Amino acid sequence: MRMITTATLFQWVELKQDVPNSPVKKGDKGVVLDHLQPTKHQPEAGYTLEVFQNGETLDVISVPISWVNPLPEIWGKE
Repeated sequence: MRMITTATLFQWVELKQDVPNSPVKKGDKGVVLDHLQPTKHQPEAGYTLEVFQNGETLDVISVPISWVNPLPEIWGKE
């Protein structure tokens, strides 16, 4: 079993893959808004993310934790 590094609230993350039915693509960056618990239909925990492009909100999405790489930056902190 591989270890997944989880992100904290408002931490920046980078998408590892395109998100179906969304303009969000691999390499886009977003901020963690919420942690999602596993469900019967989605057995992996996840995040709700606000994804930005050129300083504007591109989309708000929910994805499994394994779809993102946490980045060192926290939104609102230098």
